Amino acid sequence: MSAEAVRGPAFGAVLRNRRGLAALTQEQLAERSGLSARTIRRLESGALERPRGATVRLLAEALGLDDKGQMLLAAASREGRHRSEPLRRLVVPRQLPADVAAFVGRADELSILDTEPATAIAIDGMAGVGKTALAVHAAHRLAPGFPDGQLFVDLHGHTHGTAPATPGDVLGRLLRALGVRNDRIPPHTDARAALYRTVLAERRVLLVLDDAADAAQVEPLLPGGPGCRALITSRRRLVALDRTLTLDVLPVEDAVALLTHTAERLAGTPSRTLAELVGRCGLLPLAVRLAAARLRSHPTWDASHLLERLDDPGERLAELEAGPRSVTAALDLSVRGLDDDQRRAYLLL
Repeated sequence: MSAEAVRGPAFGAVLRNRRGLAALTQEQLAERSGLSARTIRRLESGALERPRGATVRLLAEALGLDDKGQMLLAAASREGRHRSEPLRRLVVPRQLPADVAAFVGRADELSILDTEPATAIAIDGMAGVGKTALAVHAAHRLAPGFPDGQLFVDLHGHTHGTAPATPGDVLGRLLRALGVRNDRIPPHTDARAALYRTVLAERRVLLVLDDAADAAQVEPLLPGGPGCRALITSRRRLVALDRTLTLDVLPVEDAVALLTHTAERLAGTPSRTLAELVGRCGLLPLAVRLAAARLRSHPTWDASHLLERLDDPGERLAELEAGPRSVTAALDLSVRGLDDDQRRAYLLL
């Protein structure tokens, strides 16, 4: 029988017929194939028109189909793909930024992110404490477990000159990244969120939402299916989410390791001097990286010279900058969310 002769039947009808011939219940087929019973039900009802190739292969093996039966099932699958193509194309996004150079420490936090079963986990902490670095590094470690793609979105919760991204705009970007055509993306946020969850329902996708302003910005962007995972970073603790992880500054040993790995020319520097230098940086990863950048840009300086420049508390923040990056700028962006009394107290400090 040719593939063209069997293109007509819907995948759900073919699957239901073949399951009946094998005298299997949906639950039994689910157990044999390694799929969930819910997935079998949705496939047979037509709620999932476009099964993935791997799903079709698992079902064919579980049903013990001969060559003719496998061809029939595969042809019905192709017909389903043909019908659903106007809605979206098969796209596997790989949007993670490059992994962080010289990542050190955070072993406990990485262990939590590696094993945490929650669908969404929020990483919070002060400006410059390394939330994005941790999320991106963890995402690269987790990526092999999410073969259907990895998505990254900067939500601009604290970006100078840029308003926080709206959920509707972000959903539009995510849907396009997942292959949905522009003309099939609904205009309203709620409808976009529903379509987004539908597209992700049978996919294993990792999502990194960086620099969230608050929980209201994040909640419409969270995947609904159990096969997806979201890592969120925010300067605020997003208590509305199931799981939160708060970052503190680095331990002295890790801060020194970060400094020596990024400055690259501190061999032979007394450990006490290095400890004092990272202490002047408040053990804050951003400040330590900026101190290392200052050393790299001034070949005649050594750690003791920079330590002297950081001795004056009134001038310390001015030293901890490199190009557009500075501790002062990072902290000042946090002021935007404070009320008048809190802002005045911060400025006095």
